[in-house]
Amino acid sequence: LKLLPEQGRDLILAGAILSIVLNPLMFLAIDWMKPWLERRAARTAPPVEAKPVGPATEPGQVASVAAAAKKEDGPPPKTTLTGHAILIGYGRVGGLVGSALKGAAMPFLVIEDADKTLAKLKADSVETVAGNAANAEVFAAANPEGASRLILAIPNAFEAGQIVLRARAANPAINVIARAHSDAEVEHLKGLGADTVIMGEREIARGIVEEVLGSNPELRRKTAEPSVA
Repeated sequence: LKLLPEQGRDLILAGAILSIVLNPLMFLAIDWMKPWLERRAARTAPPVEAKPVGPATEPGQVASVAAAAKKEDGPPPKTTLTGHAILIGYGRVGGLVGSALKGAAMPFLVIEDADKTLAKLKADSVETVAGNAANAEVFAAANPEGASRLILAIPNAFEAGQIVLRARAANPAINVIARAHSDAEVEHLKGLGADTVIMGEREIARGIVEEVLGSNPELRRKTAEPSVA
């Protein structure tokens, strides 16, 4: 359809490839530097003055507070849902998908890390798991073993790829649907095990073509074929 000049398409493709290649290297560099940064912070941190333990923080109470903090920092509780859809991300795309699932009375839960969004979902009686779905404990709380479908509504292809791998390991039969912004991201996610990858630009193009060529079923069919990889 030539909606973008060839140079523009090449730049988008190159950027996507670089993003996919460089993201893992960036995370490795962060992991390598983390111990050094922590040691440096410990050396430069000012000494903390010890405060006396008052009546409200006696030894037994201190232990209770520590236990409560440990429990709060532990893994989130696992859902009791089965045969459900796991929706990753509740931004503009995820919100539309979630509304449709709710309207169809399809059981689903949302994995989301934005506090404001989590509060809204809770108010709407939508089950949630708080945190990043790329985290093993967070993802396990969504019961991927018993889920029927995984819907990745997040825009980050590298993070989505990690989640696809985790889902396939937990449940080889789960149906995985993801979003992408380029052909490179489509290939990346398909290669990791996604069943369906939908690219936004293709869907927009298909919608335009359907409006323009609505009276020609054959042309509409040819345009629709590559819209879902």
